[in-house]
Amino acid sequence: MIKDVKHTILPSGRTATIRAGKGRDLMRAHRVAAGNPEPLAVSFALVAELAEIDGRPVVYEDILEMELEDVLALQDEVLGGGNDGANFFSGAKPAAPEIDSQDREPLRSSSASDFHIRS
Repeated sequence: MIKDVKHTILPSGRTATIRAGKGRDLMRAHRVAAGNPEPLAVSFALVAELAEIDGRPVVYEDILEMELEDVLALQDEVLGGGNDGANFFSGAKPAAPEIDSQDREPLRSSSASDFHIRS
């Protein structure tokens, strides 16, 4: 039995099997999408690397031709959404708030940028 595999039913009724990814899968996805200026190309390629549909492997071009609802459901599972709002493969814990070393107050991020401002 393969460890770290999730089965899900797509909106179309097809069955998707998604395996846990590794760094090499992301590297392959980047290779597949190399030179493609489309921002979603890498995520589509990563979905293709990690998913099988109805027991058959898929490639990047297959993802491009799938119904939008199925593509969105697969992206949600692979990239971290899923039914519980978190990537089912991730054991990562939320990061602790960043502390300003001078006054020991937590910093909060501005929603408009990556800069930190004091509360």
